[in-house]
Amino acid sequence: MKTAIFIILFAYLFSPVASGQGSTSAEKESTPPNGRPADYITPPKTERSLFFIQRNLNKNTIVYDARLKSDGSFEGKPIDVYWRRYATTGERRDLKWLERSFAYGYNAKKEKNDNSYWIELTAYDKRKIHLQKTPDGKPVATMTIGGKYCQLEYIWVFADNSGSWPKVKHVDLHGKNMITGEPVFERILN
Repeated sequence: MKTAIFIILFAYLFSPVASGQGSTSAEKESTPPNGRPADYITPPKTERSLFFIQRNLNKNTIVYDARLKSDGSFEGKPIDVYWRRYATTGERRDLKWLERSFAYGYNAKKEKNDNSYWIELTAYDKRKIHLQKTPDGKPVATMTIGGKYCQLEYIWVFADNSGSWPKVKHVDLHGKNMITGEPVFERILN
């Protein structure tokens, strides 16, 4: 029963009706084999930017920014998650309860000895993200991508929308090697 509810909610959240207009066949065909189409907008970087999620179904983007106190430490709920509606005007929109609870939300567990957190994304809790500060005080989301210690930059979700319900085919993790600075990519097949 729980699986059926998850499938229905997941399909709703990834449907063009729930999140804007669907992609065209040209958008699907222009998707590079390891990432998003070149015409997708990258959210502007700020001092709080962590990473973002984009999907082939439309250009709307889920953005993850650090929530910081005035002293620079993370707030108790350390990440601000919201939509950028790039399929329309680009405005910010908060996630709905269903979106937070079943797809794009997260769970955070604070480290006991410092001001960092272990983050699990609601839709995929098998890979943990470490939310921490760099030596110069910048918030950063790190994780293992392709077997390397990386800064997570974005996640690309490719779903097939040809059936009754959208089905995620693969998820691509894109990051930057924290030691060398080189780009790193890993595909997770469904």
